[in-house]
Amino acid sequence: MHGQGRFFDSRLKDANQFPVAARNGFDNVQIDPAQDRISPKLAALHLYQLAIPAPKPPASATDPAAASRGENLFNGKAQCSACHAPPLFTEPGWNAHAPADVCVDDFQANRSPDKIYRTAPLSGLSFHQKGGFYHDGRFATPLDVVNHYNSCKNLGLSDSEKSDLVQYLLTL
Repeated sequence: MHGQGRFFDSRLKDANQFPVAARNGFDNVQIDPAQDRISPKLAALHLYQLAIPAPKPPASATDPAAASRGENLFNGKAQCSACHAPPLFTEPGWNAHAPADVCVDDFQANRSPDKIYRTAPLSGLSFHQKGGFYHDGRFATPLDVVNHYNSCKNLGLSDSEKSDLVQYLLTL
């Protein structure tokens, strides 16, 4: 945070959660605007980040019929699109949920200033097959995540519906 730019995050005033940041005033770091080498570049950097398309998997990587059924589930019975809204496959705006909303403990969320989990974008999911899924890698496969939400949200998905939903997720 001590680059040549301005930084503001009022959440870092919380001395209980962030004692070092609060003690050192890291919630509002200001420098002489003439010396600010970062802030003027942030808008262009943000635009660049948003413009990078997620890689698309080869068509041969999934079963098209199953993926089509999975898309219907994603937007309907499985309720995925309520948080992973197309075309971004995350929530526009404040994409954040309390741990109880996603039926997990708050260990990782408590490490963030707002004590929440963000809704991860799903685009390019097929290229994230190593290292685990979810905020902390607790689920080994996309099917494990689907099983979690099926149980958490009482969705009542059958095994074949869960498989179809995974096929769709891998097309994103």
